[in-house]
Amino acid sequence: MAETSEKKQRSLWRDTTFAYFWSSQTASFFGTQVSMVALPLIAVISLGASALEVGVLAAVERVPFVVLSLPAGALIERMDHRRVLVTAAALRTVLILTVPLAAAMGLLTIGHLYLTAVLIGALSVFADVAGMSVVPALLPADRLADGNGKLEVGRSGADVLGPGLAGFLVQVLTAPFALLADALAFAVSGLLMSRLRPLEKPGHAADEEPASLVQQIREGLKFVVRTPLLLWNAVAAALMNLCAFVFLAIQYLYMVDTLGLGPAVVGLVLALGGVGGVLGSLVSGRLIERLGLGRAFILASAAVAAGVLIAGTAPHRPLAGPAVLAVGYFLYVLGGPVFNVAAITARQVITPDHLLARTNATMRFFIWSSIPLGAFLGGLVATLLSLRGSVLVAGVGLLVPLAVLSLSPIRRMSHVEGSGAA
Repeated sequence: MAETSEKKQRSLWRDTTFAYFWSSQTASFFGTQVSMVALPLIAVISLGASALEVGVLAAVERVPFVVLSLPAGALIERMDHRRVLVTAAALRTVLILTVPLAAAMGLLTIGHLYLTAVLIGALSVFADVAGMSVVPALLPADRLADGNGKLEVGRSGADVLGPGLAGFLVQVLTAPFALLADALAFAVSGLLMSRLRPLEKPGHAADEEPASLVQQIREGLKFVVRTPLLLWNAVAAALMNLCAFVFLAIQYLYMVDTLGLGPAVVGLVLALGGVGGVLGSLVSGRLIERLGLGRAFILASAAVAAGVLIAGTAPHRPLAGPAVLAVGYFLYVLGGPVFNVAAITARQVITPDHLLARTNATMRFFIWSSIPLGAFLGGLVATLLSLRGSVLVAGVGLLVPLAVLSLSPIRRMSHVEGSGAA
């Protein structure tokens, strides 16, 4: 992590290595956004999928995060992170291309979408853990918040423009062929990442003997469980994902069937709502510095809950429905970057280099393990009640992680340095 003092003073945009990394990650974010919109729309519009089938589709893409996260963290520590990212981008490009190919041949089925989602999810496990672990190898500790904030700006920009682009492409090209843009984005991401120099693997602490995969996984688990900030962050975020995915699993069906929105309007609503993500990314560092870590976590969680509740009240009217929905998405997306920048920066600062990939993977395991269940419950609740009922249940449920954060020790945390490992 060592850097020269001269480099520390330069804008990160003038750091060629970081600029390539940022560009690669942003291209990947755009690809992910296109597929997040296109895949469920393919299921709903092209294949006539039910609410339960759409919920299962959202769930299966997240199952690999439960199954693979822990071993992936230990394995990635033994690999060149750059090569992991390049390989994952290349394989995701190929997988995405199988969907429009199958559609052109008249062979596309919901089973094909399930398999594609599972395999893309598996590759995303390795790509996400490696991506989070690269930043401390590129930047000194005092530039991590700045770097993470800029990455969140790229992610939020994709949140704003990606859904609109996806909705437009679905309208013009039909849903399966909109994925051609997704494949292109992943291909560009891999090419940009290949321009980075090979990164040093973090290795082991000086007094640590080589350990087995199981021992490495155990050590990562122990570090997270014994570090208060990480543990409470994991609990609250897991609950937040559980409830959020009750909504996210059926959001497109809700917008198309309940509110009567077309693909282009769906993309526009998500893009307008995504402006909140850009705003959250831009102010996250300053907000955390002014309010303190605990209050920033609580404020972010409150915005997420309020956003989903507002989205659930959107009327079935041409102008009012999309307007209320966009306000809800604005608040929902606003909270995400603030929560993420605080959590990721704290994790990078307090975790030893040789444990970082395992810590990232362990946190991702805890936080994302609830997503498949939430996605499945979203489809189930919508089937038993209604699509609007599922959205409102999700909004009420999001008050639970807000209460957890408000009552937990994390509410008193003001600075990262005060949260050290137990």
